[in-house]
Amino acid sequence: MRQLSWNDDMAATVAALRAFAPAAAEVQTTAAAIVADVRARGDDAVRAQTARLDRVELPEDYAVPAAELRARLESLSPELRGALETAAANIRAYHESEAVAPWRETLAQGQVVGQEIVPLAAAGLYVPGGLADYPSSVLMTAIPAQVAGVERIVVCSPPRPGGGAAAGVAAACALLGVELLFPIGGAQAVAAMALGTSRVPRCDVIVGPGNAYVTEAKRLLVGEVGIDSLAGPSEVLIIADASGEPEWLAADLLAQAEHGSGAMACLADIGGTLAGAVAAAVERLSAELGIATDNAVIVTCPDRAAALALSNAFAPEHLELHCEGAHELLRGVRNAGAVFVGPHTATAFADYAAGTNHVLPTGGSARFGQGLSVDAFRKRVAVVELDGPAAAALAPQVATIADEEGLRAHALSARLRAQ
Repeated sequence: MRQLSWNDDMAATVAALRAFAPAAAEVQTTAAAIVADVRARGDDAVRAQTARLDRVELPEDYAVPAAELRARLESLSPELRGALETAAANIRAYHESEAVAPWRETLAQGQVVGQEIVPLAAAGLYVPGGLADYPSSVLMTAIPAQVAGVERIVVCSPPRPGGGAAAGVAAACALLGVELLFPIGGAQAVAAMALGTSRVPRCDVIVGPGNAYVTEAKRLLVGEVGIDSLAGPSEVLIIADASGEPEWLAADLLAQAEHGSGAMACLADIGGTLAGAVAAAVERLSAELGIATDNAVIVTCPDRAAALALSNAFAPEHLELHCEGAHELLRGVRNAGAVFVGPHTATAFADYAAGTNHVLPTGGSARFGQGLSVDAFRKRVAVVELDGPAAAALAPQVATIADEEGLRAHALSARLRAQ
């Protein structure tokens, strides 16, 4: 674990924290070649790339059979199934609160304006995996799509070493009634969902985190398909004062560090009273859990204002507030993917079952981005309706502006309605 001294140059401090993440791999050429291959050869390319990169031979029809999805769900332990059902209910309740209704309003000249809220037809969900099994990522991506009203949901997740999908991912799909699961990963999965193949339906949006190749493929295909974000390594910043519990803080830092390469865990220690105790707890717990701490860091902050300024400049994916007056501090937070208020509110709760979404902006993109929501799966369609009097009232203004811009047909189109 490392420690950084306070630096009044906020940009320098943020740069030092960002330097904990490894430099981006040179993946653009590789990802571009895979995308081009899938564009040209469709499923043949998907099978070839999966055999080359994952050492898994896909069958002709490589969708996971519906019977296997059901069997995976039925094989879950009662404890795990109950936990997933609780998480799903909470996540659904949270996202149902995001629903926006269509609306209409009559403006001064009599025209009626408004919006229709239209769900996208098909959503592609990328669920990371390979050696891991992330049913929680199925819940976090599929449920807001279902709440939005998406008709077709497609899930891609890397195959297990012996072939097929991860058991928990398959079970979570069955739990939610998602029937299209493909055991493919990496750039080839993103390309298949974005472009469509004979097996994988073309999607309107692709969401979900992945490795550098997944992210680069999403970047390459923006414009042909919508995306949620370009996710990077996970991160947490914890603001704590002398009231903080060192053991809890250490556990929360390690929970972030165990995400692996590039993950960053930072404690903003107000007044410098916690550093020694937290560092000792991190060292002990990391040895017990087998988690590396190279990307865990403590920054000593002179006061609450400095800690808050550091957080807003860093714009963390996860922000925990372990300090007296946490609700007052929350009012000053401008940039964070999600905020966890109070010492009992560990990030881990929201990673799984609290109800909020765990697909969040990383790498400082919380300055302008936000977590995955129902809005990623729907679009707002503007609606305008004018009757004769409204058209006559508005036409002179429209024609005047059109004349100024030299668009004579626009002006004529409006004036004709005023006659």
